Amino acid sequence: MYKKLEAMGAGLLGMFVPKVDASAAVCYVRNYKQCWQCSYRPCEACCDSAGKNCQYVICK
Repeated sequence: MYKKLEAMGAGLLGMFVPKVDASAAVCYVRNYKQCWQCSYRPCEACCDSAGKNCQYVICK
């Protein structure tokens, strides 16, 4: 009975809470010679392993 309630509760929770991709949490700090966000000046960015999907950019 407990397993059924647990499964039903997880199903209800899944309807209201969006799923999050865990790979999005990985952040690699990279230094770039030019960033378009900084008018092509040097910057530091926190990006995924492919150097894309940058979370934040700090202009230098």
